[in-house]
Amino acid sequence: MELYNLIIGSVAEDPSDILIFFGRIHPLVVHFPIGFLLLAALVELSLKKQHFQILKNYTHYLWGLGALSSLVAILFGYFLSLSGDYNENTVFLHKWSGIALFVFSAICYYASKKQVRLPFYGKKVLIAVIVLTVFYTGHLGGNLTHGATYLLEYAPNAIRSLAGMPKKAIPRKKVTVLDSADVYLDLVSPIMVNKCVSCHNNDKKKGALDLTTFEKLMQGGENGDVIVPGDVEASDFYRRITLSESHDDFMPAEGKRPLTENEIALIGWWIENNVPSKGYFTQMTPDDDIVGRAKAYLGLDVNLLFKEKVNPPKKKVIDSLSNQGFVLTKLMKDNYYLEANFSLSEKPISEASLETLIQLKEQLIWLNMSHSGIKDEHLEKIGQLHKLIKLNLSRNHITDQGLVQLSNLQNLESLNLYATKVSDSLLVVIPKFTKLNRLYLSSSNANSKIIEQLQKGNESLTIVFD
Repeated sequence: MELYNLIIGSVAEDPSDILIFFGRIHPLVVHFPIGFLLLAALVELSLKKQHFQILKNYTHYLWGLGALSSLVAILFGYFLSLSGDYNENTVFLHKWSGIALFVFSAICYYASKKQVRLPFYGKKVLIAVIVLTVFYTGHLGGNLTHGATYLLEYAPNAIRSLAGMPKKAIPRKKVTVLDSADVYLDLVSPIMVNKCVSCHNNDKKKGALDLTTFEKLMQGGENGDVIVPGDVEASDFYRRITLSESHDDFMPAEGKRPLTENEIALIGWWIENNVPSKGYFTQMTPDDDIVGRAKAYLGLDVNLLFKEKVNPPKKKVIDSLSNQGFVLTKLMKDNYYLEANFSLSEKPISEASLETLIQLKEQLIWLNMSHSGIKDEHLEKIGQLHKLIKLNLSRNHITDQGLVQLSNLQNLESLNLYATKVSDSLLVVIPKFTKLNRLYLSSSNANSKIIEQLQKGNESLTIVFD
């Protein structure tokens, strides 16, 4: 009687913790009937072969285990449904297809154990129905867990049409320039989709909250609004994603990947700016920190060169440079970007060596020419290596006149001019390197005033200078 009151009372009111606890075992036990029933169907099919006839005396055990585990899964699934976090129509179909599976498998158990012959190929038809029901029930369970579009999200349009789904939406073009990023569609919505929507969708509304669209997000959940425009502290959504992962209210729950530091910062900034549903990100005057986080989230802080596929270099060019004193190293496993290092060579640098080096301009991204006798007249050749990301020219007799020859190296992220003669030309050349984040000027002719002016124009640039 107490158990009856526990269960029946929980239907009318909030379910007890113990029932939800047992309900959450459902995803574990539900795999047992799937395995047993599909194995039983496979064994039944194999009985057509004479040498498998020995299995006939054991098929009823598989059907019995399938029926029993189905019953257990139904019971735990019922407990889980009491939480009310799931789409009622889908739960209804999932529940009754599971019950049908139990009934069909119980009939197969009885027929196999008692060796009863069902009329009109009844058992074969029943086995086919069981297999189809297993897949259908599993499909509905997947919808409840991951959303109604989970199974067919990436299916060809022909299959989507057969299932009554619309054609796949044309995906948004990948953002390659921050100025083209839409604040909601390119920043906020992808965060929701990747980290939140699996638990907050039309079929699975944890806390009665649906995060699939901006409009549904702003409708809130069972406790009211989860986003308060302009007020981060009052927004329950932000509070939950910033809690300790061990906290009961932390989101995303159920062991799913938490939001990254950049994602949390972007969500917080979006809320502070009154949660716009559209509009260009850069038009909302984000500060440098948020701009940097947006670039990192969109992958714009990674040099686009790394996304290009380059052809392998010619062997005769590699051999020639090796003979002239260069050490060449492949930098990536799946691409042919190279580092060339001449700093260890005992041979003098020559115009011919640099001419040969230019033949690697599509593959060369790191170049170390430290203490190698480079002079101003050599920099015209090095300035043609347009893909260089890291360039070390330290301990060479380089002046302002030669530095200007490097102005076209727009991909530079690191430039080492330690112990060179460069000075005033830095103010003209360095601002042209928009991707530069590290500059070495110790023991050069640069002074503190030049360093101050360079830093003033680019706070994100790290300048190593003593």
